Order: sequence, then structure tokens, then C-alpha cells
Amino acid sequence: MAEAVILAISKIGTTLGEEATKAVLAKLSEKVTNLKNLPRNVTRIEKELKMMNNVIQDLGTADIRKNTVKGWIAEVRKLAYHVEDVMDKYLYHAHQMQEDGKMKKFVKGAQYIKIFDEIADEIVRMEEEIKHVKDLMKWSLSAELMSTNTPDDIERQISGGCLPEFIKDEDLVGVEENRRKLTGWLYSNEPHGTVITVFGMGGLGKTTLVKNVYDREKGNFPAHAWIVVSQTYDVEELLRTLLMKVAYREQSPAANMNKMDVYELTDKIKKKLEDSKCLIVLDDVWDHEAYTMMRNAFQNLQESRIVITTRKEDVAALASSKYRLELQPLGNTDSFNLF
Repeated sequence: MAEAVILAISKIGTTLGEEATKAVLAKLSEKVTNLKNLPRNVTRIEKELKMMNNVIQDLGTADIRKNTVKGWIAEVRKLAYHVEDVMDKYLYHAHQMQEDGKMKKFVKGAQYIKIFDEIADEIVRMEEEIKHVKDLMKWSLSAELMSTNTPDDIERQISGGCLPEFIKDEDLVGVEENRRKLTGWLYSNEPHGTVITVFGMGGLGKTTLVKNVYDREKGNFPAHAWIVVSQTYDVEELLRTLLMKVAYREQSPAANMNKMDVYELTDKIKKKLEDSKCLIVLDDVWDHEAYTMMRNAFQNLQESRIVITTRKEDVAALASSKYRLELQPLGNTDSFNLF
């Protein structure tokens, strides 16, 4: 559950930092009423999501059994994926407008005004959705609900050992074939570790697609973890996060873990995973060195699957050509269905 909110927060940061986003604001903010307020509105949404994430992390496992709390968490989950979908939509069309501008396709100006007007209005409506979720929180939660249990305890209680709901299949527009292909690769006959890459320009829904498959299938892998890498990363911290997720889900971490270097962390991860079938997702990888420097932790693992999402072709090339999935922009029919 915590990962769903963190992904949405991360997506907001990526969107606001994109040059394509800034270009849209510069060109269309005078023509689209709500667009000039978009950075401020989105930043408010980001703050609200961070607050909700803090509340979820403070919840005790006993409280998750309560139907009122379950209902609120389900609403937060829906909100987080709505935010991520809108940010993906914005990024996709921002990049398309930028490319059309380079190719002097100014005839699409009216079309983009309509698209970004709808997106800006949707963000305004999303703020109303947040108010509704906050009202539910006030009603559902009280001070006595707070305890020291971990977010992973919470996620296990919500799922009840079943496949998590998270992103529903019907919410994935135009990607059914890619979902089936990616799922099939997870269960290929490869006896050893396999790297799978999902790549394409920003805003195509790489993270959304992989997260849907990961949430559905992770229960079939005794060891699993989702790691967000991004443009600025620290390999030691990435390895430490990975070790936390695969080795210390149900117990306190080793006292000296914060003092371990890359080699010690790698050795611990290898020992933990050597007899496990594992599924590891490295999301938003910009530099192939990020994987190369972590690769030793994944060496000689039986039936392991490492899934990487990226915009970079050289990173995508880390996978064999038969395990590379390049996402393409949606066709006209599927693009219409997004709205």
C-alpha cells in the first residue's frame, strides 16, 4: 500500500521537473485557465499524499482488520493511482507537443489546448477527491489507531495473503497484450536469472504496466522487492533498501546494517536469495551503471527475474532482445479511452 502512494509522489516530482512540462506551461498557460495554477495544485496534492502515507505507516496491524480503516486505505489506493495516471497522461502529451513543435506541426495547437484543458480540470477535480478522502480519514481513524508496526505488516494485512487489488485490469487502457507478454516472461523456462526491460519515452505508462503485473504475480515469488532508482541514486542505499525488503520484512534489521558497505550488502543479499525464486523490479533506471553495480547481488540466482523500467535504449539493452518490451504511444481509439 505504501508503495502505491510513494510511486504517485515520485511521479509528481518527475512531472514537475520535466522540461516538456515547463514548455507546456510557458506556451499554453495563457490559453488554458487552470493550467497556470497546475504546479501549485499538484504540489498541494503531493503534500496531501505524503501526509496520508505518514498516517498509513503509523497504523498498527490490528487496526487494518477494521472495515472502516480498510475502506479508507482502499480510497487512498484509488487516489494514488488516479494521480499517477493523470501525471502519465500529462507527460505523454507534453512530450508529444514538444516533438510536434520540433517538426513544426503547429496545426495541432487547438488540439493540445483541449487536451491540457481537460487535464488541468481533472487535477482540480482531484483536489475535491482528496478532500473527500481526508474527510473519510477523520471519520475512520483516531489517535488510538497509531502503533509502531511497519508498512509491510500493513500491506500483508490488507492483502490477507491474496493477490492485491491495486491496479485493476480494466484500468489499463490498450496494454492487455503487453501485460500478457510481460507476465509470460516471468514464467519462461529460463532456469537462471533473467533480466527483462520495459522501455519507452516518458508518460507511456511503463511503471503502471509493470506495477500491475508485479502486484498480481509477486505472491508466486518467495522473495520480491520494488526499488525506485531514478536519475540520482546511491548504489549502497539501493542495496540496503533491497536487503531490507528481501531479508527483514518480518523482523528487525541487523544492528550494523547502516554500516555495511557495497560488498557486505551484496554478500548478504546473495546469501538471502540463493535458494529463493525472486522477482526484483528496478523502476526508472536512467543509467546502465546503476544495474551493473548491483548485478553481483543477482548472480547465479535460480529462476530469478529482474525487471527494469527505463527511457534509455542503452539501459534497455541490458536484457536479451527477446526480453525487451518497447512501449509505443496508444492508438487513436485507446488515447480517446483515457479521457
